Amino acid sequence: MTRPPLTTPATDEQQVLWLDQLPVEQRLPRPPLAGDATADVAVVGAGYTGLWTAYYLTTFRPELSVIVIDAGRAGFGASGRNGGWCTAEMPALLTSLVRRHGPMAAVRLYRAGQRSLDEIHRVLTDEGIDAHWRHDGSLYVARSAPQVDRLRGWHEMRQKLGIGGLVLTEGPEATERTGLAGVRATAFTPHCVTVQPARIARGLLAAVERRGVRVAEHTRALAIRPGQVTTDSGTIRARSVLCATEGYTGRLAGHERRVLPLHSYVLATEPLDAATWRQLGWTDYRTVAEARYQFGYLQRTQDDRLVLGGRGAYYRFGSGITRGDAGRRKAHDRLRRTLAELLPEIADVPVSHHWSGVYGLHRHTEPEVVFDRGTGLGHAGGYGGEGIALSNLAARSLAALVAGINRPETRLCWVDNTARRWEPEPLRYLGVRGVSAAATGADRYEHRTDRAAPLARLALRAIV
Repeated sequence: MTRPPLTTPATDEQQVLWLDQLPVEQRLPRPPLAGDATADVAVVGAGYTGLWTAYYLTTFRPELSVIVIDAGRAGFGASGRNGGWCTAEMPALLTSLVRRHGPMAAVRLYRAGQRSLDEIHRVLTDEGIDAHWRHDGSLYVARSAPQVDRLRGWHEMRQKLGIGGLVLTEGPEATERTGLAGVRATAFTPHCVTVQPARIARGLLAAVERRGVRVAEHTRALAIRPGQVTTDSGTIRARSVLCATEGYTGRLAGHERRVLPLHSYVLATEPLDAATWRQLGWTDYRTVAEARYQFGYLQRTQDDRLVLGGRGAYYRFGSGITRGDAGRRKAHDRLRRTLAELLPEIADVPVSHHWSGVYGLHRHTEPEVVFDRGTGLGHAGGYGGEGIALSNLAARSLAALVAGINRPETRLCWVDNTARRWEPEPLRYLGVRGVSAAATGADRYEHRTDRAAPLARLALRAIV
């Protein structure tokens, strides 16, 4: 049977491993909106946030009619393009939360994020969604003295907050825990799972449809206002209108400066044989991340590929969500160099897939969940690249607010945590690129001198 594509050359020419691996039954397209429609709740965006919100609306208030629309395919954006980490860890975000909301509120959100892993697994099991779930934790690695200090700082902060759960290892024992070159210290947390992210998105799509939700793909929202979504295929009238477009929010009229889209890049190798994995000392499916500012992150897939991603503040003028071929090639060349630096034993391994995607960041660098009962307008997002787990928690918060029920998720500090808008261009472009350059410079300085960079703290607070 021919496998229906999730992308077309007109919309995307990248090779996304997760989308390429989807089984036939999860590729079937949903028809676009044909004319006007009405519903109790209209959700714009069929990624994790939109689909999870629809799912919990059918749980909290099953009598509500819900319609979800997407400009492309459900799961086409960050939900199908990320690095495959379902993690509750957010060391830099935790610092921001403590600074802005106080330690008790920060710890409540952090622990709610940890519990989200069990909730996601419960739903996937109940709905029969095989997402290649492997709960082996995550390992943060330090390869310079400043990075070791950062791991110690994360560990000490968690101890002071009473969170714990981070096992810090230094010296020869740390080197033995990972096959990466030059490791001086590691910090292990159990709160991370590797997943096949596109299977979650397309599985959720089928799950919400079984619960009576209507999903219309290839239906672009042009504008949202109280009680109405204007699309390129008709008008949807609904009592509640929810925006779940994350890094794509700038395409909506009047929302150009609400969410900053940042580009992240990923590659996947051809499958490695068992001997190579033993040589690397990689015996399980733990994830690995560097303690740099512009860091690389790795995981082993269920079919034994190595997936390597790079996080940085890559931004296109005007909040563009696509980059030209030259920009993508340059970014993926940097990933190949990172692979050679971290794992020289497999520096020349063939790469089968390479892709990019955008994630969203608010001006205060924190996620937010907002619902105005008077207007019926709401939104959630701004996960800063940690959306697989946080989108589930945010969707529960948003769905409970819409349903008008009091739950612990509605009392978290990100509810009504509205950020001010990003600066207009060219200030936005100059600011983001300047911070990115400062972070890159800090990494290079620390690598060269083994000392903390003078602008390191500023760079960290600005890009995460």
